[in-house]
Formats: sequence, structure tokens, C-alpha cells
Amino acid sequence: MKFYTSVNIITKKVLNENTGELEDKQFIEKKYRKKIRGGYNLMYHLDFFEIQNQAIKSQKDMKLFTWITNQFTYKQVEANISYLKCPIKISESQYKKMIKRLLDLDYLMRISRGVYRLNPFVYVPYKANAEELQEEWLELKKQKEQEELQKSIEELKKKMYE
Repeated sequence: MKFYTSVNIITKKVLNENTGELEDKQFIEKKYRKKIRGGYNLMYHLDFFEIQNQAIKSQKDMKLFTWITNQFTYKQVEANISYLKCPIKISESQYKKMIKRLLDLDYLMRISRGVYRLNPFVYVPYKANAEELQEEWLELKKQKEQEELQKSIEELKKKMYE
């Protein structure tokens, strides 16, 4: 995590209690900012606008993309997204294609059936703790990779013993 500090010297007129006169007084203002890991310049993921360009093919896709994105808030980092809940009038196949595109672009991660998580390296909901969400995302990615590796090892073992 990188931290940035900026220092400003502010001059203000202050009333001197002893003499009753206005005097110039200097104050030092320090600002501490932390840079979100993986900010757009350092990311290995596509940025939000690139994902929009690749995922959205029509006006209805845009509405669906916006609806999906709005399902995630700082309180709800995993959302139950289903075709039946979707207020946009589209076909189920069009809905499934959009979800598949967003999964392929790594904008969403499937946690379980119908439950998805938004990639915090691409989009962070308002008031959400980006650093915490990014750490959770990386942990989930590792778990998914380990599960896939375990499945492929089991498949190889089955093939060897057949």
C-alpha cells in the first residue's frame, strides 16, 4: 500500500488576545492519502470502460449492465442476480450471454449458483472499503484456482486408473 503526503502552509488572520490586533498566523495542513492497490495504471485487469465496450452490444445490454452493477453496494458485496429478478425486458438467452461475457471479462466472479461478486480492481461501490474488497477478491481467486487444480488432478487420476 502506498501512502502520499502533501503539506500546505496556510496563512490566516488571527485575533491576538493580548494586544487585540489581527496578526498573520501560519498553519501547516498535512494530507495523507493512500493509493488503492491496483489503481487503473497498475492493474492487470481491464478497466471499467474497456469492459463496457466489450460487454455492451445494444441499448438493452447497457441497461442490463447498469442494473447488474447497481446490485452491489458497500453493504452487499455478493449479490443474488437472477433472470427472474431482472426488471429489464430481455430474453433469458440475452441475459445469460451478458452474465457469461462479464464472467469472461473478469468483471464478475461466480460464488455459487446465482450469487456473484463484483471485481473491486475494476469497480468499487460507493463507500466500500476498496483495500478490504481487493484482498477478499484475491483470496477467492486463489481458492477457485486451487479447486480447479484439485478437480483436474482427480480427473487425471481417474484416467490413469481406467
